[in-house]
Amino acid sequence: MPPSRAELKVGYGRFAGTKEDHSRVVPEDRFTELLEAVKDSDQSGDALTNLAQRYSYVFPDDRSLSMLAALGSLVEMGAGTGYWSYRLRAIGVDIVAIDQAPPDGDRPNRYHAATPTWTEVIAGDHTVLTAYSDRALFLCWPPLFSSLGESLTYYSGDTVAVIGDGGHRTARLLGLNEAFSKVAMSPLRALEPLPGAAATLSIWRRCRH
Repeated sequence: MPPSRAELKVGYGRFAGTKEDHSRVVPEDRFTELLEAVKDSDQSGDALTNLAQRYSYVFPDDRSLSMLAALGSLVEMGAGTGYWSYRLRAIGVDIVAIDQAPPDGDRPNRYHAATPTWTEVIAGDHTVLTAYSDRALFLCWPPLFSSLGESLTYYSGDTVAVIGDGGHRTARLLGLNEAFSKVAMSPLRALEPLPGAAATLSIWRRCRH
């Protein structure tokens, strides 16, 4: 688990091809504890929504973090609070976290209340992916009908990792099935899944003909 209220040294690239060391005081990470407590709550629906907005809509387990870490340098688009990037940076992954409206910024975020991010999240939309072809692209629970579904239009790299539910509550990535082949998949726990629609992490490699 990441340190609680400790100063964490994290490395990340503000722009493609750069890597900097930064110190920040991270808030207390109680995601696992609070998620377990929700099972005994009479208001689990509201509690899960609050957790999703403060942490993430999907709980990162050790297997999924290891699968992502094995991909090398990453760029996360639609990073929200930056919780997944925070967990990945805590195990040494070089990752750039980007969101169109970071929840600690001036613009309102439709999916997260105003809150400090877990690690630095750069403001930007999917069009900036043209500068990150040297990194694997990571998307976690991209909202249904959001512009994140068009991310591959601007990404020319070879590897995509996406956490979703097959287009029920999450966006389908346009062109994914046509240009990439699935090479790995692992189930995950979504906080607010559609009944019968499982959340998974899938890894895709670009097809070269």
